[in-house]
Amino acid sequence: MNKYTGLENLKKYSNKKIRVTTKNQNVFTGVYSIYTPAGDNDPEIESISLETPKRYYDINTPDIINIEVVD
Repeated sequence: MNKYTGLENLKKYSNKKIRVTTKNQNVFTGVYSIYTPAGDNDPEIESISLETPKRYYDINTPDIINIEVVD
């Protein structure tokens, strides 16, 4: 199982459309927009935000098992 943590591992996805699969098999597709470090998040868990035409999704990085670039 892959775990995507830390800003350095996520920079390559900046402003790209990605598909994120979580531990509970939810799949989110959108443009990677924001990384939030644990110290700036409540609860103290780092997360990423995906932007879609309808909404933003905030996904805690410990829950992520796969990230792939869509285009």
